[in-house]
Amino acid sequence: MKFKKLFAVILSAVFIFSLGGTALALDQMSIPNEIIDEQETNTSEPCEELRICYKAFTGVVKEIKDRENNEGSKMIFVENEEGAPAYVIISHDTYILENAEIKIGDTISAYYDTRKPMIMIYPPQYAAEVVVIESPDRNVKFDIFDENLTSSDNQLKLNISDETEIVFYDGTPYEGELAGKRLVVIYTISTKSIPAQTTPEKVIVLPDKIEDMVGYDVSSAEIIVEDKKIEAPPAYEKEGTVMVPLRAIAEALGYEVLWHNETQSVSLGQDIQLTIGKNEYIADKDIIKLERAPELCNEKTFVPLSFFRKVVKMNNAYLFEGQIVIDNNEVME
Repeated sequence: MKFKKLFAVILSAVFIFSLGGTALALDQMSIPNEIIDEQETNTSEPCEELRICYKAFTGVVKEIKDRENNEGSKMIFVENEEGAPAYVIISHDTYILENAEIKIGDTISAYYDTRKPMIMIYPPQYAAEVVVIESPDRNVKFDIFDENLTSSDNQLKLNISDETEIVFYDGTPYEGELAGKRLVVIYTISTKSIPAQTTPEKVIVLPDKIEDMVGYDVSSAEIIVEDKKIEAPPAYEKEGTVMVPLRAIAEALGYEVLWHNETQSVSLGQDIQLTIGKNEYIADKDIIKLERAPELCNEKTFVPLSFFRKVVKMNNAYLFEGQIVIDNNEVME
């Protein structure tokens, strides 16, 4: 009997050790990017609170070809330093820094949105929102930055100075808030802290969604709430922020919407309140600041599209291919 017990103990130890060795081996393996993306982005929480909003694939351009049935769109084949291949998809919506011409042999970084669906295929295909041709004379970072001007991946904090040039994507001066905006940051040196800190030479502010960059008329976008098109006042764009009608969308989500005339405020149910002209959205007693304060247009209350993701806590709230989509569907990468 003692021998059987001793044998069982030894067998258990061997089994545990084997699992540990397997885990170690898996940890040391090079996991394909598309698998990592699936693990990190299969979450219903918004990127600003839990995870990285944008990632970049950096590699040397090996081939450039036009995409079939997509005029002006290109497929670029690249390989990174480890030899891992990927395709970068560039459309007419992609922002290319300095409008540079991409050539074979260039090293590029293609930034893609981790919240958007991505085909599970090898080599992976990345729909680029921003493409940068790398240069040894500068550093470039694209991301959403919080109220402390720290990037969503906690890798870079901005210290804006009087010398920092801040412009909109079209080159015109930008004087609005930087927090919560999509920023292309150009800088030379940074500290070795975590996050690294830098005083950028230039900051380029991109609109909330890339459709606005090519003259897209957001007022023509259909509003789709939980997979159903709703009748609502048209959305509009203001200084790069997509503004959407509050009542129509909130009621489609099942909220009771009340207007308080004396205080010029609105409540959604018992937990969400906002006041016209005041950039303080209250949700469960927490105060949340967005790109813009709520405002009245034709006697209707409009809020930034991000309101439904950051305040109402919907999984998705985005403008894409002629539709404003708001729902709680899972984001499958």
